Amino acid sequence: MNTETARQYLKSPSTQKIIAGLQTLAHAGTLADLQTMLALAKHDNPSVKNHAIESSCLIIRENLISHYHELDSAVREKLGTIMNTLSSTVIDKISEDLYSDDDERRLRAVQILGLLKKNPRVHHVLANLVKDRDVKIRATAVNLLGKIVGPDSENIVMSLLNDKDKRVRANTIEALESVGNKRLIPILMRFRKDTNNRIRGNVLKALYTLGRKDVGQDLLEMIKSKNNFMKASALWVVSQIKFYTEEILENAGYLLISDNEMVVSNAQKALQAIDHPRARGYLRYLGSENTLEKEKPLQGTQEKTSA
Repeated sequence: MNTETARQYLKSPSTQKIIAGLQTLAHAGTLADLQTMLALAKHDNPSVKNHAIESSCLIIRENLISHYHELDSAVREKLGTIMNTLSSTVIDKISEDLYSDDDERRLRAVQILGLLKKNPRVHHVLANLVKDRDVKIRATAVNLLGKIVGPDSENIVMSLLNDKDKRVRANTIEALESVGNKRLIPILMRFRKDTNNRIRGNVLKALYTLGRKDVGQDLLEMIKSKNNFMKASALWVVSQIKFYTEEILENAGYLLISDNEMVVSNAQKALQAIDHPRARGYLRYLGSENTLEKEKPLQGTQEKTSA
């Protein structure tokens, strides 16, 4: 059956023809058919109603996946709302695409989950996707989770931050920082003394970025640590947020003569980022000014258990 015949069938008094038309348009229809199909979702006949709902959801889903970036954001939001209203099993349908062999289709499916943020099951699906093998899927999932975090999802965020995989924890912190949600500050505060250097550094950087400026004492504690990974991570944070106190500045200068190459490198980058005459003096008089590495500063201070 061609699409024009299917559209005519939707106007038929025969329930069999209506259902046949819906089944055809579910796979060959366009968003222009949606209004007529949604009207049939209120049909008195339960079979017609169910087919109309299923067909409408399928058209919306396929269009969102195939034309996600071509659709205006307001249109995407509206389509997501319609899907969520129509079907209680919409998450199950989207989940089918989450396990597709097509990586692009999987990524679009994750983005569609963001449109269904009012569905209580979305949080749990996103939490599982944070551990996905695909870095794009992980990043998108955590980013969306951070945007929709609220009282109902705080436990999920906490579970990710306590995950046994340190990469999941560190990536979660980085993504939450990028979202800019200040409601996350109390959660992040619980991890500012974490035993993992990368996580601890990411937390302090995130707290500072989100508006919590009193990170000086925590950074100083890391810099004074006997653990070179901790020292280097703290110096990396300084180089990224360009924050310092007199003690941090003094200790960074002292670490230019460390016997650990990683610590020396990050001390150089930290002092280069600090706009203070003493910082330039340390670099000049300790003979490091001309050996500064020009590449983008890396935390580079991750224990072997980190990504």
